[in-house]
Amino acid sequence: MADMNHDPLPSWHEGKVKQRILDFIEQVTTPDSAHYVAEDERIATFDNDGTLWVEKPLLAQMAFYKRELLDADVLENGSKLKRVANWSMKSVRDVGGLTKLLVGYFRSGLTTDEYRAKVSQWIARAKHPRYQRKYTDLVYQPMQEVMQLFAQHGFTNYIVSGGSANFIRPWAQDIYDIPESRIIGSSTRTRLSQRGDELAVKLEPIPFSFEYRSGKVLGIERRLAKRPIAAFGNSLGDVDMLRWARTTQQSLCVLIHHTDDVREYKYGPDPRLYFGKSTLKFAKEQNWQVVDMKNDWRTIFSFEHDENFSKENK
Repeated sequence: MADMNHDPLPSWHEGKVKQRILDFIEQVTTPDSAHYVAEDERIATFDNDGTLWVEKPLLAQMAFYKRELLDADVLENGSKLKRVANWSMKSVRDVGGLTKLLVGYFRSGLTTDEYRAKVSQWIARAKHPRYQRKYTDLVYQPMQEVMQLFAQHGFTNYIVSGGSANFIRPWAQDIYDIPESRIIGSSTRTRLSQRGDELAVKLEPIPFSFEYRSGKVLGIERRLAKRPIAAFGNSLGDVDMLRWARTTQQSLCVLIHHTDDVREYKYGPDPRLYFGKSTLKFAKEQNWQVVDMKNDWRTIFSFEHDENFSKENK
């Protein structure tokens, strides 16, 4: 491949995955290459939780809802619920209990603007329980480098997340350099309402789309009407997106495998109660690139070499 005066992926160890990423970019961006792809067709999609930043022990969006519901009275059927002061982590993980509380939260008449403002306020100060750093500090440095490299070579990067698009939009530009318009995520229904002389878009507690497995493919198709030639994920929820991107031998499909329980967490890509074909088997059959986080990533977080972090993780 062409000589490079500097390492474009310095947080990656030399190896098969890193080399495949670099080879892929050269193949699809070199004009006289047999695999050249026009710039407007260079679409790359990235899952968010567990692919671009930490998702354990609790998804950031769930941590946000926990704080919102602990701090605020929630309206349900027009009546105020009591403050949920003793809501434990176990309760957060109870899907039924969480759903009931969230239904009340969205029935309070929250607008999309108000919701995004709340997210912005929370993300500016909220800290991860293990690292005691802001969630936005917990972006994977190797993936930041990949997104930057793709953008430098004419790719249009999209985030395709099972999380809410409105949760990611307030901070994606600053953290990922991806604008709000390129966030494809789960959503609830909305309705146009009037407040005084102004119009407002209100959120409703009724699912509209869930970007998980096939939902990710349908979300991309609905928004772009194009198929990505590169896709990155970390779990069963990303399988269909990676399969869909796997159109030719020149496409790039990458699965992030969490194997580092010292610097991050160690867990498999599939839910505990899942009996279908494993995500790692899909990866092997379709020749996806599997990132071994422990061995492929020289650095996981930008703060990794800080003195306090080094002491805590020895």
